[in-house]
Amino acid sequence: MQPLPRVSILVVDDRPENLLALEASLEPLDQVIVRATSGDEALRAVLETQFAVILMDVQMPGMDGFETSAILRQRERSRHIPIIFLSAYPEDTNRLQSYASGAVDYILKPFDPAALRSKVSVFVTLRQNELALEAAHADLERRVTERTAELAAANAALEHEIRERKLVEQRLIDQAYHDNLTGLANRALFLEHLTRAFARSRRRALPGFAVILLDLDRFKVINDSLGHLAGDTLLSETAGRLLSCLREVDTASRLGGDEFAILVDGVDALRDVTRLADRIQTCLTRSFTIEGKEVFTSASIGIAMMTDRYERPAELLRDADAAMYRAKEAGRARSQVFDQEMHTSVVEQVHLEADLSRAVERDELFLAYQPIFAMRDGRTSAFEALLRWRHPERGIVMPSVFVPIAEETGLIRPIGRWVLQTACKQLAAWKRPDLTMNVNVSAQQLHTELARDVATLLAETAVAPARLKLEITESAMISGGGTTDQLLATLRAQGVQLCLDDFGTGYSSLSRLHDLPVTTLKVDRSFVQRIGVSDERPEIIRSIITLAHHLGMDVTAEGVETAEQLEWLRKLECDHVQGFYFSQPLAAEQAASSLARETRLIT
Repeated sequence: MQPLPRVSILVVDDRPENLLALEASLEPLDQVIVRATSGDEALRAVLETQFAVILMDVQMPGMDGFETSAILRQRERSRHIPIIFLSAYPEDTNRLQSYASGAVDYILKPFDPAALRSKVSVFVTLRQNELALEAAHADLERRVTERTAELAAANAALEHEIRERKLVEQRLIDQAYHDNLTGLANRALFLEHLTRAFARSRRRALPGFAVILLDLDRFKVINDSLGHLAGDTLLSETAGRLLSCLREVDTASRLGGDEFAILVDGVDALRDVTRLADRIQTCLTRSFTIEGKEVFTSASIGIAMMTDRYERPAELLRDADAAMYRAKEAGRARSQVFDQEMHTSVVEQVHLEADLSRAVERDELFLAYQPIFAMRDGRTSAFEALLRWRHPERGIVMPSVFVPIAEETGLIRPIGRWVLQTACKQLAAWKRPDLTMNVNVSAQQLHTELARDVATLLAETAVAPARLKLEITESAMISGGGTTDQLLATLRAQGVQLCLDDFGTGYSSLSRLHDLPVTTLKVDRSFVQRIGVSDERPEIIRSIITLAHHLGMDVTAEGVETAEQLEWLRKLECDHVQGFYFSQPLAAEQAASSLARETRLIT
């Protein structure tokens, strides 16, 4: 507990001996004693100090005690200070006058020191408690002020933290629902808007909505030739141009790569959507300036309009995608509306996907084998394993129909492994160590596991690696990049032969061709079938054969159908030939019979 503060006591008397007596009497109280010898001095002292009590003589020269008290009572600062009069006159008139002037007591001289101290101590204690209370109140106010400041600071810090968290949350939301490169909605946000539009359309048919899907024509060429940064710039500027064509109610998104989707909301007629597609096409065909170079592109656009036949939002996106690919097949730089014909095709493809997923386990796939003949002796040097599907309802389905579905769905990997396994087993069963088996490999099969699978299958079937020749298309082999190069090198190191299929039909890169570990070039049937047409001379085939021989490769020409084509290929020193002129693709038993009775088919 804090000790009580010392207070001040004012003693007023014109006689020094009286002042000394008062001081001696009050000394045990251990307070501050202030002297005044007149009323004027008392008034000045009160201006400087706040006293606990005033002991004042009544009879003083000049201004007496009553007059001084009257003035003290008039002042705000001193009106509440207790005054005790000291007087040698016992008259009641003086006593009454003292009380009337505001005194709290009237003590006759000579006084009892103990009694005086007792009375004064009451006012000292009151003043001490008053000061202590003021100090406590001041301390409380200080503490309240400090606490208020602390709370204000804490509140400000909390508000700042809340603002920062909201900003972080907003950034996370933006990252979760927007494409980092273009700032457009991403797939998740687009599907959310599409789902809302779909649900609203189910409640009321009008206004309707449509989905536009587009990707940039020639983007890969631009990206590969100018670099990925230029490609990113093209995508960002494309996003800006798309937004300039749209209304606020529409949603533009980047689904990935160079593929964009637009939700065209609040439209009643298909013509409104096709007009928008035309505006987008016009906007995108204007040149872009990227890294100081003028770049041109266009878009293949697919449109799906909401109708009551749709049961799920994703079906619109699927149909817009189908229409977009139809536009791309039709020559690019155009738009295509999804129609009933496409709907039938899509439904058929969906059914084929489901059937194909069960084709292997149901033993519906089989291989046909087309012989390849050596020009040097006319004998069968190899077979090309050709995949077929014996569909329980559709009959024989050709690879051109179901292989793209297998590639798109990822089924090509297990199917491709089955083809390799079946072909190697058949090659071993024929027991002709001079035969080679050619097996087509899709671009989607060019993954790191392929080399391991090939090695395992060759070991299981006891087939020498050099008897297996993998046919890979020019586009897949040349455009695959470093990973494909490494895979091809691994396969060649294992002893497997590699054939560059359909040579001349893709985008050839002669500098890359020089570095590829290819053993055979296969001339596409389109070049062979030109032989004998309008006296066309086979100069392209001549160039391909010459190039291959200079690079240490042999050449196989496919699609041979006439004696004239065969004769030209002989003159051009082609190494191997295959085609309907010699044989259709054969079942395994037919191929075995053909080998058993083989004669020279080329003379």
